[in-house]
Amino acid sequence: MNDKKNFSIEKTFALAIQNHQKNNLQIAEKFYKEILEINSNHFGSIFYLGTLLAQTKKLDLAKPLLLKAIQIQPNYADAHNNFGNVLKELGEYKDAINSYEKAIQIQPNLASAHYNHGVVLEKLGEYKDAINSYEKAIQIQPNLASAHYNLGLIQKELGEYQKAIISYEKAVRYKPENLVYLYHLSDLDEKILNSNLKNKIYEIIEKNNSTKKNLAYGNFILSKYELNEKKYENELKYLLKGHQYYFESEEKKFKKGVEYWLNILPKRKELINLEEYCKNIEKKNFSIKPIFIVGVPRCGSTLIEKVIASGSQYIPIGEETGIIHTVIQNIINNEQSSNPETENLLSKISETYKKKGLVHKKSNYMFTDKSLENFFYIDIIKKIFPEAKVINCRRDALSSIMSTLKNNQIFQAWAHNLEYIFKYHNIYYQMIENFKKIMPDYIYDLEYEKFVSDPENESKKLMKFCGIPWDIKCLEFYKRKDLFSKTASNLQIRKAIYKDSMNKYLPYKNFLIKHGKKYPWFN
Repeated sequence: MNDKKNFSIEKTFALAIQNHQKNNLQIAEKFYKEILEINSNHFGSIFYLGTLLAQTKKLDLAKPLLLKAIQIQPNYADAHNNFGNVLKELGEYKDAINSYEKAIQIQPNLASAHYNHGVVLEKLGEYKDAINSYEKAIQIQPNLASAHYNLGLIQKELGEYQKAIISYEKAVRYKPENLVYLYHLSDLDEKILNSNLKNKIYEIIEKNNSTKKNLAYGNFILSKYELNEKKYENELKYLLKGHQYYFESEEKKFKKGVEYWLNILPKRKELINLEEYCKNIEKKNFSIKPIFIVGVPRCGSTLIEKVIASGSQYIPIGEETGIIHTVIQNIINNEQSSNPETENLLSKISETYKKKGLVHKKSNYMFTDKSLENFFYIDIIKKIFPEAKVINCRRDALSSIMSTLKNNQIFQAWAHNLEYIFKYHNIYYQMIENFKKIMPDYIYDLEYEKFVSDPENESKKLMKFCGIPWDIKCLEFYKRKDLFSKTASNLQIRKAIYKDSMNKYLPYKNFLIKHGKKYPWFN
């Protein structure tokens, strides 16, 4: 009887693996579960079902299965590696690192574990260690295109452009039909945009098996050809088509994001009485003096942050921490208004800044945070951090919108559709105006075009507002060896401040009129 049962399990498991390999995930899942009903400790089914559930983003279901697989076979490196991937997706980065290191300890030549280790280290801003992990993965598996690509991304963030080009070229060599890699290479080396490449892109995107993401980046690259020929309407068509495909590649997540950013968050006070939670903020947190830079994407905020942090006084650079937004989103999404735990959430904001290493006595407890979406939370910021400074970085609306379209904002759900982009900008303008009426002297309005036209005088005014001494080093940020940026402004901050042509985006205005005519700030 047992022999028959074992034969049945083996046969079912073989079918499960076959379907898993063919990406017939629902059928494979069904077979794995059938086996586990017969033998709840069948290692292969536990491991592969956990892996499958991780693939389909059912992380809470995948986590206990992969943990059980580790308990059954603690020396199985792939189980530790896949468990690390689940922890990474859940944002449990330190534990993920431990899992990858355990996998590497068991199997030192497991390239995927070194690669995944690098991904998490990169997320934590530990670039040197991330580079080492990627290079180790490449040493083991030289044709691992994703490792070359990620290495290129870090090198670009660090301003090492020639190294980044070489890394991107290797990624393209090993995965020539991956248009994401080609797109990033073309950003740093426009010489590749020749007619042969154009024909190759057409061939790739016309294939039936092209992914939505590949179609998106194919159209983004094609838009560059139209720009070079000053065919602006055609360029815009390719950009919008690319954004449509990109939205579709993340459709489920982005639909939720659009609803949240454009409808739920702007009405947040109907959902939760945030003022109540500010009553219990400890007074010791009031000594913290963050400098918040708010606005919409592509408004010049990265430049302003580097100016502030490059003077004689040490100011830690927070870049886009997302700390306040994460806390508020948790309150809203979980509808925790009746939960006493929520009272502590806002006080956790300052603690999180401390954990990120941004709060130091030597900087007089000052640091920057240019999470642009903080314009939603200016009233909350004022209550939590009475000594905070808020800078509204404002750029010509047409320039911001077109620059958003030309620089794919991969994490912003609303940034891939003109209707959504205009609606988000309108929310921003309305909220800033409302806050200025309530707190007329609290927000510093910085006009980007004015700043780049007269950087010395405008930077002096800015630094005075921040309470930081000005010196010429503020305008020499591009000379810093430790400069990095994850934003699309990475290239801009490697040069001295230069004046953009005010008319650079005018050719596009007529194409956007139908979307912008109902908004006074656009006309």
